Amino acid sequence: MKDGTRYAGRFKRAYTKLKQGAAIPELPEWPDPIERLATAILGVESGDGPASRAIKKLNEVMVDWNEVRASYPSEIHRVIGNQVAQAELRSGELIRALNAIYNQEHVVSLDRLKTVGKREARHYFEQLDGIDAYASASVILWSLGGHAIPVGDRVLAVLRESDLVHPSANRADVQAFLERHVAADKAKETCLVLETLKATPKSVKTLRKKVRKKTAPKKKAAKKAGSKG
Repeated sequence: MKDGTRYAGRFKRAYTKLKQGAAIPELPEWPDPIERLATAILGVESGDGPASRAIKKLNEVMVDWNEVRASYPSEIHRVIGNQVAQAELRSGELIRALNAIYNQEHVVSLDRLKTVGKREARHYFEQLDGIDAYASASVILWSLGGHAIPVGDRVLAVLRESDLVHPSANRADVQAFLERHVAADKAKETCLVLETLKATPKSVKTLRKKVRKKTAPKKKAAKKAGSKG
């Protein structure tokens, strides 16, 4: 990401402040990579909570993920309602991803990825239709134990508006940037803290204040030094 060093300092200061005020829940578990994938696809805008509730409704009506795969987006939408933003669109994306997995594995399962290296798993997702950088990173972090920092739409918007990442950086750029500056053993905690961010003008203004440096004393000292010369 452009100007990565400068933004790294800003992000670290902001994260320290955010962590101090965040009530971090216990780390969730997603042993089934398919369920984690579905959570990421449905919740990229709305977050994990609404997506999990949508999946609970799917589990009550659908026999398994293969039935979801063979359904129409409108059918999935009727089941989950408007639990998530753009529910029918996300339903279609979920179906497309499940079909891509089925075409590759001949079964709707990602359990095979538990036996391969994390780099191979990342490459695997890059080749599949319907699985973007956020969904891929989500599965790698929460279900495969790899080092990844998934960044959903809401968090990405706040990071940009708060000037914590370069304004031209896309999701993949931001995720790669965070993965370079967040240790693997802190990745899950970092994601939970970032999920507390709210995309509102007030919250963005507050976040900007938390990372703003006090430059006045330095300017005063520089002026004093100049007058002596």
